[in-house]
Amino acid sequence: MEQNHIVIDNVSNQNIEDILMNLANLYADTGYTNGIQLYRKQNSTSSFLVCFTNSPDFERFSYFVNYLRYPEGLDNFNPIVRGYYQTKDIKNNKDFSKGDWIKVYVSKNDKEFDNVNVVNSENENYIYDFGGKITKLNTIEEQIELSQFDLINYNHIIEISPAKTFENATKPWWKFW
Repeated sequence: MEQNHIVIDNVSNQNIEDILMNLANLYADTGYTNGIQLYRKQNSTSSFLVCFTNSPDFERFSYFVNYLRYPEGLDNFNPIVRGYYQTKDIKNNKDFSKGDWIKVYVSKNDKEFDNVNVVNSENENYIYDFGGKITKLNTIEEQIELSQFDLINYNHIIEISPAKTFENATKPWWKFW
């Protein structure tokens, strides 16, 4: 697959649709959540692929990975979330921008809730916090296994966009005509 994407496992169809709708509404002003494409892996009920019609910048992509791991309103929710982002799309050169792809995920040891981990093609591991700080780790928690995700192995489920408000609802009564 040649586009930035997120793979999420251990989640139900209803939960992922609800989570993506909430994400779309939260980030509606960015334009990146217009036309989120959700696919379910064939022969699976709990493995999904998320693609973006409007590919987000790296910062928002990282937020999205974090949000999918820690969505609002779901307790005892433990999905496995892995984002794959092309380094050519990273505008500000980051320390971890090596190779063609990076993997973005939330560490199983995370206690901060406001950062993601990044693995590059050299299997260097970093923490990227949402304040912009990048910390190289001395250990390898995960490696970047670039599986070939082929849409042929997935069924399209739904396209998600932010909810639209009824335009006339904000107009005074005398402007309805």
